Amino acid sequence: MKLTVPPAVARAANSEVRKVTSVRINRVIGGGVVLAGIAAFVALGMGFQPGGEHEEGFSTGSGWAALLTTWVLVLTVAAAAAFGALGSASEFRYGSMAIGALFTDRTLLLGSKLAVAGAFSLGTVLFMEVLGGAAMRIAGGSRVPMDSGFFGVLLGVPLAALCWAVIGTALGFVLRSPTQALAAVLGWAVLEPLIWITARAIGIGGLAAVLPVASTVGAISGGRYAKSALIAPTPAAMALLVLWTAAAGAAGWWLFTRRDI
Repeated sequence: MKLTVPPAVARAANSEVRKVTSVRINRVIGGGVVLAGIAAFVALGMGFQPGGEHEEGFSTGSGWAALLTTWVLVLTVAAAAAFGALGSASEFRYGSMAIGALFTDRTLLLGSKLAVAGAFSLGTVLFMEVLGGAAMRIAGGSRVPMDSGFFGVLLGVPLAALCWAVIGTALGFVLRSPTQALAAVLGWAVLEPLIWITARAIGIGGLAAVLPVASTVGAISGGRYAKSALIAPTPAAMALLVLWTAAAGAAGWWLFTRRDI
């Protein structure tokens, strides 16, 4: 059986791909993510230190190289969210969203933008991991243990980048302002840890584990925080992050299809 893509879907997807590839800031974000990731993986290969005398697992790694790699991966996910937020909200600012809605069904327009943003973010992170992993092995040999924690991180970061690209894009549809969408994403990343502290202080720390940033930390940590009361185990955190993504997409669809542009 030959599968064909409906012409309307193909046109919408092609339009979104052209928008992504033609905007300079998107190339800057993508190139910066790849270069920073490769540099972090090289540093990890050269300077990885186990967390204790008998702890050789990846999730127990410590030292400057592990810290650098952790922050680069966190910033990679943040870049995906910014990419999605800017891509959708900027169209409201410049009026191109209203023009697009004249020729494309709104649900299809939103769906194509969510899908393309997620696909580009996923592809960029996977490309970074392939190049970075190869560079890490060249630089450090077998210094970094390639155990379940290592592969958990390699799986979790692309998933988190895909989810946050969709969340950022959906927030762009909800807030319709690049500044407000970016402020919402970055502001929540700062605010949520304060909620963790408050929840733990009043004895409901487990509630913090279901929040989106906590779910992201659990998803990309490779099981490092498996015993933490504030961070869900990695498989559960991945599922929670997908649910947050679905909720953000649903909110974006509901408001985009019912409000005037």
